[in-house]
Amino acid sequence: MSYISKDEQVIVKIIKHMTKLNSLYASIKNLTSDEIDAGIEGLALAQCITNLYELAIKIEDDDVSEKLSILRTGRVARMRNISAHEYDSVNWDIAKDTCRKIINQITQNLLDKCLATLAKNKSKIKDYTTL
Repeated sequence: MSYISKDEQVIVKIIKHMTKLNSLYASIKNLTSDEIDAGIEGLALAQCITNLYELAIKIEDDDVSEKLSILRTGRVARMRNISAHEYDSVNWDIAKDTCRKIINQITQNLLDKCLATLAKNKSKIKDYTTL
C-alpha cells in the first residue's frame, strides 16, 4: 500500500509531540511552579499537551483510540481546557504529574503497536491511489 492513512498521519504527529513532551518534562521536572510560570517552558508544555489531546480525538480506529485514551480523557482533557482557555490557572505540579503519566503510558513501543494495527487494518482496504 502506498498511501498513508489519516490515523497513521496522526500517530506520526503524536510521536513528534511525544518527543517534545519528553524534552520539556526533562527541563521542568525539577523546577518550582514559580520558575515554570516565569519561563517559556510552561507555555510550550501547555501547547504540547493541547496538541496531543487534539490529535488523539482525531483517531478513528477504535483499537488505537482505546490504546491512546489517556490523551483524550481525564487530566489531559482538563489540562487542555485550562491551557486553552485559562492559561494563568494552570497548576504546574498537576501539569508535571500529568506529563509523567503520559510519558509512562504513551511509549514508543505502544505507538509502534498502534502503527502496526493501522497497517494491518489498511491491508484489508483496496488502494485506489495506485491505479
